Amino acid sequence: MPTRTYDIITIGGGIAASALAKAMAERGAKVLVLEKEQRFKDRVRGEAIVPWGVAEASELGTLDLLRVACAHDVPLMEGGMGPRDLPSTTLQRLPAVSFAHQEMQETLLAAAETAGAEVRRGFAVERVEPGLPATVVMDGKNQERLSTRIVVAADGRGSASRRWGGFTVKEQSNDYYMAGVLLSDVRSSPDLGYYVFNPDFGMCIGLIPLGKNRYRAYFMYPKTTGYRLQGEHMLGLFISESAKCYPPIADHYAGAKSIGPLASFDVSDYWVDHPYREGVALIGDAAATTDPTFGQGLSLALRDARVLRDELSRDSDWVAAGNRYAEQRSRYCSACYTVEGWLRTLFQDPSPKAAALRQKAMPLIAQDPTRVPDNLFSGPDLPVDHHVRARLFGEC
Repeated sequence: MPTRTYDIITIGGGIAASALAKAMAERGAKVLVLEKEQRFKDRVRGEAIVPWGVAEASELGTLDLLRVACAHDVPLMEGGMGPRDLPSTTLQRLPAVSFAHQEMQETLLAAAETAGAEVRRGFAVERVEPGLPATVVMDGKNQERLSTRIVVAADGRGSASRRWGGFTVKEQSNDYYMAGVLLSDVRSSPDLGYYVFNPDFGMCIGLIPLGKNRYRAYFMYPKTTGYRLQGEHMLGLFISESAKCYPPIADHYAGAKSIGPLASFDVSDYWVDHPYREGVALIGDAAATTDPTFGQGLSLALRDARVLRDELSRDSDWVAAGNRYAEQRSRYCSACYTVEGWLRTLFQDPSPKAAALRQKAMPLIAQDPTRVPDNLFSGPDLPVDHHVRARLFGEC
């Protein structure tokens, strides 16, 4: 069978891959998107982009598409100190935006195809062979071989492409699980999201309105609790433990109905220091995952797509472009990890040492909330240095 040749082949058709495929097809690149799922379905995962990620979606030309098809603006966010108006307080002057994940995937994959990308669904990849050009080998009797200037691996946190590409994965274990479930009939404003930490229990609750009477509820809890929230039969425990973490949420959940699976997953961090080598670029969770408690994953994926688009568009030397993307990715991902580590210590860690830090820091934060760095909402380009840390912990 003759080898077919492309400029870009993406492994996966999620938010980052589809946004990149659309953008590069619009610039004349020959793009193939390989998506193994014939039909996307609901499962527990991130379904909101914070304001800095909304700005990335706008820059990629996908925000208006999402708003027409499936997106829902969330202008207010409750963190336990009263609702915060995101459009008036973030650097981007934008709300958060939420969506049902599978609806977002269908919307962006269709947009990539409309822009001229070839989309193949239900095809399994047997392996990726790094090189210049790189090769994608399709599973099946004939083992179809596809040649490309660059493979963009967007196949998630368990990425097989990462292994095929010869990347070294690093890990930081975090001692928590995050559970999620899709609910209807929640007694809460469709304009208001919740992310509230309770360090006394080492827990956190999240509630994100998706529109159409749907809410994604999250609950983060220590691995030492002695239970693992899996299955609809544990919805009562999910709700009672969420209420222990943040008592006002009990009123919101009274009468709520489960309309999707309830599942938990480990929130440990995995990353690749330099997510490009020999014609293979990693984006989204394939490049790195951050603790989803902090809601940065989808925004990082959009940043990856935008940065890689810019680098490939400005330089015909795609090896140099891939390496520049990887260098930038490592910088902004490192900033996310740093801030998340500070916040994990201050707001999640129930140890006596962390409690002592809170005793000093929290009264000052109550007087001046700007002591908490706003990187989670306004982006990883904000300063991350000793002074920022010292202000957070009340050391200056």
